[in-house]
Amino acid sequence: MNSDSLLLVAIPVGSALFAGIVTYGLVGRGFRGGGRAAVALASAALVGVASVFVLYLAVAAFLACMVFYLVVRFFLRPPLALVLAGIVLLGGLSTAVMIMAVALSRM
Repeated sequence: MNSDSLLLVAIPVGSALFAGIVTYGLVGRGFRGGGRAAVALASAALVGVASVFVLYLAVAAFLACMVFYLVVRFFLRPPLALVLAGIVLLGGLSTAVMIMAVALSRM
């Protein structure tokens, strides 16, 4: 296995692990048990799949989403704040994919 193949596997796996662990830790106050694990797995899957296409931008979008969640959680109930954060994550990942598509089309 050469280093390029290793990077193609390591970046999405590392991004997904990072997103899952951080999400699991941050949503602990609002969710317990299976709900907490499901939210972490969904976040990890979204970030892992997006990082195949946009590498580092997926993690940046995830971090922006988590900051948004932490701020909104003080004003709204945690489940509603999580739904809004999920919309922000989808928007951020979509924007990252569009930025990468434009950048690659102009090379």
